[in-house]
Amino acid sequence: MERQRPIGWWVKRLDALLERAVDSAVAGEGLDRRHWQVLHSLADGPGREDELRSALADFPGDVGTVVTGLVERGWVERSAGDVVALTADGRSAHDRVAAAVGEVRRHVADGVSAQEYEQTVRVLGRMAENVERLLHAGRPG
Repeated sequence: MERQRPIGWWVKRLDALLERAVDSAVAGEGLDRRHWQVLHSLADGPGREDELRSALADFPGDVGTVVTGLVERGWVERSAGDVVALTADGRSAHDRVAAAVGEVRRHVADGVSAQEYEQTVRVLGRMAENVERLLHAGRPG
């Protein structure tokens, strides 16, 4: 019966499970998935907070609140121009947490070939684009 469920059900189910798994993996640092997303987004370099909010807009939670919490920990600093960046302690925290999240990712992909994973991501991306086009055209969904 489970194989007959529609893709929307599987997408929601997977997202809920990923939320729980990542939350569990990062809980030892007193973090949740949103903290990880902000830390990981800043790992490539500083960025404007509004750009960070935009990049994470599809996820629940207030990015500003998460950034403020990370600033209070000394892991992120705010500077002129609304720019946020990891501190040295933040980079160390990111590296620790990345190892735990990497373990979750390995389990998620267990038994899935690189080609299957890439194809799944491409197909989901195409489906999202199709729905966006439908909504933009103003047709009922």
